[in-house]
Amino acid sequence: MRDQKATVAVVGLGAVGLVTVKNLVEEGFDVTGFESNNYIGGVWHYTEENQTSVLESTIVNISKERGCFTDYAFPESVPSHASAKDVQQYLESYAQHFDLEKRFRLGVSVQKIKRDEADKKWVVEMADGTSARFDKVVVSTGPTSHPNMPKISGVERLAGDYIHSQAFKRPEPFKGKRVLLIGLGNTTADTVEALRGHASEIYISHAKGICILPRTSKEGIPSDHTLTLRKINFLAAIDRYAPTFADWMINNMITKLSRARFTMRPEWRLSPALPLKYGGVIVSDNLVANFAAGVVKSVPAVTSILDGSTVQLSDGSTVTVDSIICCTGYRKDFSLVDCAVDPTRDTLPSWFDLPGAYGKPLPRLYQNIFSLDHPDSLAFMGCVWLQRRVPAVWAGKSALPSVPAMNAAVDAHHRVVCARARQGPTPGSWVRQSAWEPWAHATAGTGLVEHLGWGWKGWVFWWRNRAEYKLLVDGIYSPFLLRVFDGKRKKWDGARDAIAKLNRK
Repeated sequence: MRDQKATVAVVGLGAVGLVTVKNLVEEGFDVTGFESNNYIGGVWHYTEENQTSVLESTIVNISKERGCFTDYAFPESVPSHASAKDVQQYLESYAQHFDLEKRFRLGVSVQKIKRDEADKKWVVEMADGTSARFDKVVVSTGPTSHPNMPKISGVERLAGDYIHSQAFKRPEPFKGKRVLLIGLGNTTADTVEALRGHASEIYISHAKGICILPRTSKEGIPSDHTLTLRKINFLAAIDRYAPTFADWMINNMITKLSRARFTMRPEWRLSPALPLKYGGVIVSDNLVANFAAGVVKSVPAVTSILDGSTVQLSDGSTVTVDSIICCTGYRKDFSLVDCAVDPTRDTLPSWFDLPGAYGKPLPRLYQNIFSLDHPDSLAFMGCVWLQRRVPAVWAGKSALPSVPAMNAAVDAHHRVVCARARQGPTPGSWVRQSAWEPWAHATAGTGLVEHLGWGWKGWVFWWRNRAEYKLLVDGIYSPFLLRVFDGKRKKWDGARDAIAKLNRK
């Protein structure tokens, strides 16, 4: 029988950490959440400090109807695409609503997590020299703490700023300057919009094209509201048996959505776009308009810095700039845990030679969550929707395979990941959704597959509840769906009403 007072440390109190604390508490664990900042919310709390955060002008790319927690809606006053401040307030109200704040230790920087095999405890060491012992640990520090900087020949010659987008907070320091952004993604689009009207010239240097999706349709409906459970199940079924065809269908659908809203020009070099499975899509309402207005210009990839202001491009041309901002993403870091349990310590050396790896780690984690060394007491969280699996397993409501079976599963998964990385950009955290989703639902015990799938329970539910079935499978694919049915956790009594309400809008 599991000790009801088993202690758990959750390190990192962004959105993922908050919901992890809540769900562990609901399972009877004694939880302590650690956060190095004096606030919760992670990247959603704007800060002037040199650490990753939203810009004050950031607007969320996913609608609030699809980006909320499973049992806590955004306020009615918040628009579908919330501001960064709206999200921060939402996270704070979530912690207050579920009485989580008493479990937080804010302003406490965890330096190292070690295993003490003598007493089967985890030792959490803090920056002030103190330590605490726990039965279990969840690392939820997120993937955006360590900037991924490109290696550019001659960068030391640049007279002006050479920074990562992590350090970009306000546009005023770039007033009247010629700014080159390296990389083309959501952060790039946000940075261009922030620099508009401040920088004298803005360039985006990128080697590959990308598909740009609007946040809303011409009718003002959030684009992600077109995603339904029925569509997801249909695409997952095709992906299971004909993955190439499934990729084609998804890319075709995304391209149509983009073309229905935007008219692209060849000089922007956005086509051909990378396939969606390699991250070839961004969400922005203003990047196309900024291209069209001449606010920003597209240039080829950077090869070197020739002098204090001259940048050599891959086509042989040059641009003159005062500052360079690298919008080149982040790399997941596992150095918080002792090297003896670091899931990247046995990464195949050949992984780093693959063109799509970009030097990022490939952790050996079961389902990209559970430590293979200590699956019963060490987990790594990177997604809000993942968090329910850990409490279900540690509470004994779901079981993991044997360690040899988990190792074999990771080996097989890594073969697939490496094959993808030979063709295009592939993060080490990638999973094949058509295979991962059934496991995730079964482990968390959502009841979604059983009641809305094609088994006998699904047919019975459809027969007895035709209107509700249609609403659930053809309505907005909301996190509330995960709390409609009783399973390995109690359903949320407000889930059905919340789903009906958001689909009436």
